[in-house]
Amino acid sequence: MKRKAIVAGINESWIDLLSLDETERAYEESCGGGGSCGSSGCGCRVSGRPFRAAVPSSLQVHTGDTVEVAAPASGALLALLVILVLPAAAGTAFWHLSGTLFPAASDSFRALSAALGLAAAAGILAAIGSRRKSKKLPEIVAVLS
Repeated sequence: MKRKAIVAGINESWIDLLSLDETERAYEESCGGGGSCGSSGCGCRVSGRPFRAAVPSSLQVHTGDTVEVAAPASGALLALLVILVLPAAAGTAFWHLSGTLFPAASDSFRALSAALGLAAAAGILAAIGSRRKSKKLPEIVAVLS
């Protein structure tokens, strides 16, 4: 996913960015702009708190530039698989395990076991996620102005 942002500050280790509002383009056009966000005289609409991005090695970035930012793609697929597949697999495993351990169990008991497995896996993932902070910052992929 890519977003537009404005460079708010530059540090040796990171760049502070302000996310542009999704309606920024329409706002800029209604102000009679046609250039970059800051050239219309109307200013830019930003949303949220400043966030940090990695310092790009191949792009020159200055304070006030409008840039395009993307999340690092390296862990996105793995995170998707872990967050979606692991709880579903745990729920399915608990369903089959309860049927194996208790052959006379009703379907509602097996469904309850599956829900318990799903909740346990989600709880474990949430506990691990709250302790582990990602060191990867979003990356600036293009300078728009």
